[in-house]
Amino acid sequence: MMRIGVVSGQEAGMLEDARSVVETLKNSKADFIVDEKLAETLGLKGISPRRMDVDILAIVGSDRFLLKTLLELGQMDTPILPIASKGQPDFLFDVLVTNFASVIDDLLEKRWNHEEKKRLVAEISGRETPPLLNDIGIFARRSATLIRYSLLVDGEHFWKDGSDGLIVATPTGSTAYSLSVGGPVILNSSPVISIIPVNSVNPSRRPLILPEDLEVEIRDLTSSVAIEAVLDGQIRKKIDNKPVKIRRAEKSAIFVKFDIERVAALRGKLLKKTETTDSHTQELPPSAKLVLKVLEYQEQLSQKEIIEETMLPPRTVRYALSLLMSEGLITKKLSLRDSRQGLYQVKK
Repeated sequence: MMRIGVVSGQEAGMLEDARSVVETLKNSKADFIVDEKLAETLGLKGISPRRMDVDILAIVGSDRFLLKTLLELGQMDTPILPIASKGQPDFLFDVLVTNFASVIDDLLEKRWNHEEKKRLVAEISGRETPPLLNDIGIFARRSATLIRYSLLVDGEHFWKDGSDGLIVATPTGSTAYSLSVGGPVILNSSPVISIIPVNSVNPSRRPLILPEDLEVEIRDLTSSVAIEAVLDGQIRKKIDNKPVKIRRAEKSAIFVKFDIERVAALRGKLLKKTETTDSHTQELPPSAKLVLKVLEYQEQLSQKEIIEETMLPPRTVRYALSLLMSEGLITKKLSLRDSRQGLYQVKK
């Protein structure tokens, strides 16, 4: 019999939705096990996701929690079933908590396919990162600060540039942060990676598409402040004077894929991503685009929460919010919990 592992984010709504998933599994007489933190909430025995011996790992939560969990699992290649919690963004999800019961029979009867999502690994300061599903971004620690670097492809010099940053993305990551800074949309099956300079000082510099089997090297990195690598938007690592090397990971992430036409599904998600944006967002600085993207994902946040999510300086966040408000892209309302605090959300 197929055994299913269940992992959940720790927010109250996610835990409640995970409880619903577990109830559906119980009612279907499925063999399942839950992670330790979820087990405490449900009064069950649990086990660390790293130690789970399961055929499918169901991850209940948000895009952010999914990416964080995959980073923690490292090279694990168990098929993943992302289940989007209610009210959470579902750009990486086909199944929602509200429709999980309708696919449980297909799941248990193995009426689904394996979808392979290529990943990247990076060598930073001589140490290899966990596999990255979306991207690696290289930025100065202080927002909108210029970095200079040399780009090498398979050991050959390709260009030397100055920009606000650089993103190397997988096809999956092409519809994440890469898209908001002018990167191309790439179908998941394409055997390529993309390199996107962010606000290059060279107006002719354009995103670069490379075969996935080539190694990318970024060296001669300099800036007036410290430079960091941002892994899948979740982890920040300081970069020293050693080159950063990026290549395809040996193991792809395997996702459970039900019978949905791929191109149509991708188009639907892209339309969803652009519902709350407008052509003039291209003129916004990267910090404002990042704040807008975080609000699209997180629905509603205070200024303090935006600072925590983006890791931008408070002054930069205040400026970004004022720009987004003036462009009519976001709205602000008073918090019912604290009338001194404003809550920001994307204008609907």
